[in-house]
Amino acid sequence: MSMVSFVPLTKLRPFKDNWRVQVKCLHSWKQNTPFAGDTFEMGNKIHATSKRSLMLRIQRLLPIDSWGVIEHASRTAANGQYRTTNYKYKMVIGDDAVLSSSSLVDDRIFLSLANYGEVENGTKKQNFLIDVIGRIHELGAVQTVQVSGEDRKRVQFRLVDAEGDNLACCLWGTYAKQFEPFSDAGRDQIIICLIKFAKIKEFRGEMQITNAFDASRLYLNAIIPEVTDLTQRLSNDNLTVAMIDKPTGKKDCKRVTYNWNDAEIKTISEVVEVNQVEICKIICTIESIDTDWSWFYIGCNRHQKRVNKICNIDYGEMTKKDKPMFRCELCRANISNVGPK
Repeated sequence: MSMVSFVPLTKLRPFKDNWRVQVKCLHSWKQNTPFAGDTFEMGNKIHATSKRSLMLRIQRLLPIDSWGVIEHASRTAANGQYRTTNYKYKMVIGDDAVLSSSSLVDDRIFLSLANYGEVENGTKKQNFLIDVIGRIHELGAVQTVQVSGEDRKRVQFRLVDAEGDNLACCLWGTYAKQFEPFSDAGRDQIIICLIKFAKIKEFRGEMQITNAFDASRLYLNAIIPEVTDLTQRLSNDNLTVAMIDKPTGKKDCKRVTYNWNDAEIKTISEVVEVNQVEICKIICTIESIDTDWSWFYIGCNRHQKRVNKICNIDYGEMTKKDKPMFRCELCRANISNVGPK
């Protein structure tokens, strides 16, 4: 009897189960619906599910981060919320499916990293789970909060990418517990956080990254090429971690940190005569602001993004009694909490 050759995931179609694929299990978890897992082959990901009664058998024959062979699995249309891939089909591993080990060796974790800008402006759809990586900034303490009458761990922080863009993050339960060793000991080190299968959620007018129940995977300073590359890029920019209590609003994380106590105080005339790059401090008073040129814009104090004025009152004539209103597309509301950026 001839052996059936391997089929790429992109060729899988419903109404047929005589497929043979070689895949890597990226993650598996339990939820109210049957056992679910994610597999990867030839650069394409597919979501896989099975009945609870088959869960232990599948986990034994196809453990996480290992390669295996699946035969006679069916395909159905993928839909609903919190989908792990954008592939239009999902794999159903039934009673008649045959699973076996594979000799293939490939240690990659096959990331599909999301763009921060697409997450923040809402381009990324919230019904898909994403992979996101960044440097931890403004790491708060791991707290115990009441949720539906139960105590749950929670940690809040921001993720910063190599371009300085940042996203709000809030992790719960066992994911938050993994940050406890960094609460005090990690204040002077760079912490690179990678979250696989993270959920996008809107919270108080801002897009936020959080764990998708038990479906997410968290890596802190993992020894993988993606983390090493980001660490190197951040170290070249002389960026350091700032672990402080979560402030109101969103700060600019592009700045390079120096020890300003070591900087020499110079006058403006001395700065004008300088012909090389150096660090110095200037102590001065602003006399006036030139508004004839568009060197600044009015932005939302929460998102630091440009807003559009929706009334006829000049910004310079703003009073406590009569404030102009602005439209912020990220807040999706009319706001007055704005300032020059």
